[in-house]
Parts: sequence; C-alpha cells; structure tokens
Amino acid sequence: MIRTVPGDPYACLVCLHFSATRPAVREALLQVDATLTQAGTPQELRTRTQIALAEACNNIVEHAYGPHTARGDHAIRLDIGGDRAGLQITLRDFGRAMPDGVLPRGALPPIDPADAQSWPEGGFGWALLRKTTHALSVSRHRGQNILRFRLPRAEKPDTFEGNAM
Repeated sequence: MIRTVPGDPYACLVCLHFSATRPAVREALLQVDATLTQAGTPQELRTRTQIALAEACNNIVEHAYGPHTARGDHAIRLDIGGDRAGLQITLRDFGRAMPDGVLPRGALPPIDPADAQSWPEGGFGWALLRKTTHALSVSRHRGQNILRFRLPRAEKPDTFEGNAM
C-alpha cells in the first residue's frame, strides 16, 4: 500500500509486506523506486535507498530466515516515511534474532589487491549501511526483528561515526 499526504510531496509513506525471497525483494525494490520517483525524490537519494534496502532485505533473507525461505512463507514488512530532511526506513521480520541483539560493527573484510582470487564475495553490507545511513538501529520485540535507519536527503559525509553500535 502506498499513501501520500496531500500538499506535501515529501511525506510519502510506503507500506509493503512481501515474501522473504530474492525475487520478492527485487519486486519490492522496483515498487519503492517507482513510488519515490512519482513523489519527486531526487535520483541520488533513490539510488542510496535502493542500495541500502537491497543490502538490508537480502541480509534478512539470507541470515534472519536462512535457506528455508525458498518456501515463501516468511515475510518482510517495509515502511518508508519521508520528510524534507530525507527518508525514515523500518524493516520488520520474524526471523532469527541478531546475534547478541547487536548490529555487526561493519568492518570491511580484508582485501589483498594483488590477489583477485582471494577477494570476498560478501561481507560489505553492514559497512555500507553504516556508511550511508543515519540512526541505524536494531531491536527485537515479541519475536520480531526491527531494523531502522534514516537516509538523509543530502549524502552523508564519509565517516562511520554517529551510528549505533
């Protein structure tokens, strides 16, 4: 469901509920981008939104639910609220809890530039989320994981500080 507040193009609210599968995530990302485009959201902010949501949703599919999500019986709820300062994003799922209830620190994996065969396939997601978002947090309430973050209208400076640990 998608709603907008009359007279305020920045107060667009997206509420999606979709299966925790890679195809459903791709479809949700397309719906979000179409909605943000229609609301007049700048391309740069839409791009950052797509990157952050792809990382976060795919982490839910892969880690919160795991391989059994292929059945399609697990879901992700995505809510996006907007204002003149940017977007507030909340993702909810009923998968496994974050280990120790704490977000990973988001350190980049070691890379040997001279050895392309040793380059990791993954491990960049939390570093990317910490770098591109504000107020990144995770909580668990009544068996539900709740991931929240803010994407400012203006791109965040290159720093890892200011996010919850």
